Amino acid sequence: MKRSKQQGLNLSVIILLSFALWLLAPAVQAQETQEAPESTQTWRKKPGFSLRVGTYFSSLDTKLRLDSDLLGRGTEIDLEDTLQLDSSPTAFRGDAEIRALSWLSLDLGFHTFNRSKTVVIDRDIQIGDTIFELNQTVTGKLDTTYVRANLKFFIVNKPRVEFGVWAGANILFLNFSLTAEELGRTLSEGEDVWAPIPALGIHASYTLFPNLYIFGKGGYFYFGLSDNLKFRSWSFDINVQYYFWKFLGAGVSYDFNKFQLDGESDILSGKAMNRYNGIQLYVLVGF
Repeated sequence: MKRSKQQGLNLSVIILLSFALWLLAPAVQAQETQEAPESTQTWRKKPGFSLRVGTYFSSLDTKLRLDSDLLGRGTEIDLEDTLQLDSSPTAFRGDAEIRALSWLSLDLGFHTFNRSKTVVIDRDIQIGDTIFELNQTVTGKLDTTYVRANLKFFIVNKPRVEFGVWAGANILFLNFSLTAEELGRTLSEGEDVWAPIPALGIHASYTLFPNLYIFGKGGYFYFGLSDNLKFRSWSFDINVQYYFWKFLGAGVSYDFNKFQLDGESDILSGKAMNRYNGIQLYVLVGF
């Protein structure tokens, strides 16, 4: 399992570096051959502000374990498998970017998923201080909200090519509950988690045609305070957008995000893994 995870991370890094090199290749080639500037071509000035809204078609994977001081280590459950929560919901998603300075921009985003399901469990499950027994009918509920805030720094800032580094956080608000009715009483256990998920990485963009852009970024973060507390996050996205009339346009994007927290902390006692990836179709306003 560890080897497969490491191979997946190595593959992501290779893809990210290949993408960055591909974006930079035209600029490097132009510099090496010392070609004359494209004086006859007018390149659209990149928007100082852009707002994107659209539908996000997602794929979700969530694993959770809540430990207890009374009962010890809890049961790790796959919420999309054990509790049969919807693994491919659609959601409204909004993103914005504000170019504050020629070398600095603020990247923002927001979307949320609300899922619930009533099922009969096929094994005993310990969640915190509560044990839900085999063949019990339970209702699982998971609400997740993601708020993204990143600062992008531009090292290369040319009319067609941009490249730089970024730092920020995908702030996760997670509300989980599991309830069951049993002989006139209600068994209930849950957890509210608020966690800023930091990441660092690189970003790049390339203007294919005067009104057509491709841009993306990738990042990784690891924090290990001790053997009992480890935190990791991965993120990657790529966007293609086209302005079809003045300040109006449309685009498509793909992103992958994953975080994992394991250990004892003020945020969580146990283990949590959340991964979401998907495609967004959107319209945009930029000026």
